Amino acid sequence: MVADPPAPLSSEEFESLFELSKPDGRHDIPQLHWERLVALGYALRRLGVLELTEAGKRRVTAGNGRTHLSE
Repeated sequence: MVADPPAPLSSEEFESLFELSKPDGRHDIPQLHWERLVALGYALRRLGVLELTEAGKRRVTAGNGRTHLSE
């Protein structure tokens, strides 16, 4: 069985995902970002607090996976 590639995130969305991985507990990310991260299963909102899921932690560890090719 082949796993689906991770959903593409913009660099700003990935930065928000990375922000959620910080242990300080104060995450100020745009609402559209956290809504998308929740929809993709990378984060969840519990009692008004955003936290990473296991999938989100793996995605942060793996990086954004975007390559920038110069022509």
